[in-house]
Amino acid sequence: MRAWQVTGAGSPDQVIEPGSRDVPEPGPGELQIEIAAAGMGLPDVLMCRGEYAYSPALPFTPGQEVAGVITEVGEDVDAAAIGRRVMGVTAFYSGHGGYAEYCLAPEFAVYPVPDGMSDAEAAAFGIPYHTAWVGLKWRADIEPGDVLLVHGGAGGTGSAAIQLGAALGARVIATAGSDDRLDFCRSLGADGAINYREADFAAAVLELTEGRGADVIYDPVGGEIFERSASCIAPGGRLLAVGFACGRWGAADTRALVMRNGSVMGVFVGAYGHDEMSACHAELAGLYAAGRITVPLAATIGFDEVGDYLCRLERREIRGKVVVVR
Repeated sequence: MRAWQVTGAGSPDQVIEPGSRDVPEPGPGELQIEIAAAGMGLPDVLMCRGEYAYSPALPFTPGQEVAGVITEVGEDVDAAAIGRRVMGVTAFYSGHGGYAEYCLAPEFAVYPVPDGMSDAEAAAFGIPYHTAWVGLKWRADIEPGDVLLVHGGAGGTGSAAIQLGAALGARVIATAGSDDRLDFCRSLGADGAINYREADFAAAVLELTEGRGADVIYDPVGGEIFERSASCIAPGGRLLAVGFACGRWGAADTRALVMRNGSVMGVFVGAYGHDEMSACHAELAGLYAAGRITVPLAATIGFDEVGDYLCRLERREIRGKVVVVR
């Protein structure tokens, strides 16, 4: 089969190339999926660099998010699953990711594709929206009227949090690094948008909230952004550690949190079982069917364009999600 493979550690343009490899056979608890579409995310860039926590052994095929049809099952998986249209997370950690014609996926990480959702949308839906639900609903217990600050609002993760926050009744403020990205955030439902390159976002949040701050801060960026966020948290607010797109996790100012009775909360979808996440998926599918959330696709690209778009993602040129379609 055709497959992109990472052969070293470095920028995508240095270490990933198209080629061929054997179709992978599913092991116990695994599914083989014929891929219709594969989502692209920053973790794929980090895997190329060898900087991702779950980077597989070389050589490997990256790609965490897919949609397609189950074509074979491993031991302990019901054969009735063959032929089902699904979306979910691949077994990228073993090197059998989504930038190929076939991939492997653990049975517990796949879900049915909601009615009316395209393959491209399905491949871009699971990780961003499942993460947003876990963070906003299960960890932060967000309520209608809460002020939600979303960092990296124009990215795949942030754009999902903006939409879900708005759908749940929050007043959403987003940060991004350019005027066109701010406009994109507003188009998704952000009530306010701050260019963090031109303004002190913490001061701007306090100004927008008349000094109170944000009840929930959704941060997939990490580093300095995470650390500065403690200064604009509302009394009793929740600062969500979602990711570290900047390259490092942040260390929040404990004194600032104590003075505001604020909390830092980790957000990790993998801590929840399949039954819990299936319930989450059903809630999100309902919001999608009702038109309250959508999947903003930056581009749908062909198989041969994977390397180029990973480089563009590394350079932060992408807003929304890129999906590879067959």
